[in-house]
Amino acid sequence: RVRALVWTSGPNASTRYVVGGTFVDEGTHPPGSTWAMNPIPRINFDSTSSGQPAGAQGCWPDPATGGAEGPQCRQFDPPCPQDDGWVADPTNGTDRSGQGACSGDFTDGIILDRVVVPADVPPGPAVLGWRWDCEETSQVWSNCADVLVTVAATSPSNAETATASLSEA
Repeated sequence: RVRALVWTSGPNASTRYVVGGTFVDEGTHPPGSTWAMNPIPRINFDSTSSGQPAGAQGCWPDPATGGAEGPQCRQFDPPCPQDDGWVADPTNGTDRSGQGACSGDFTDGIILDRVVVPADVPPGPAVLGWRWDCEETSQVWSNCADVLVTVAATSPSNAETATASLSEA
């Protein structure tokens, strides 16, 4: 499985960084589906909107930067080496939620997952569906895309791998 962060704006624009992932495909519903954890750690800045429990200690505002500091500010270590902390978004004077290079709101990029189509899927038109379960609220997003499954060019490691490409419908 391949997962990458791709920056679309900001100081890291056009950078692609391959990151590890947490994937679960046993005990998932529907059977045969895969669950993937969001690789971007949330920043726990306050107890009203960020998911930090009320009364939690260890992450406090830093008036000098407009961001925050403290050992409890992120849920886990960011996956990219250029994340050296975070500050409030300097391009938006009202945004105090903040982000690091690959932590917090991560509005400067996207998470890219490579989808591997099982070899027994026949070539032709298909629909790729997915859902995104929010980690901090009861929100669930779903989406789908028309794809065209084709047989990939022969490679030394796998001569019959099926691939999907976006349809131009």
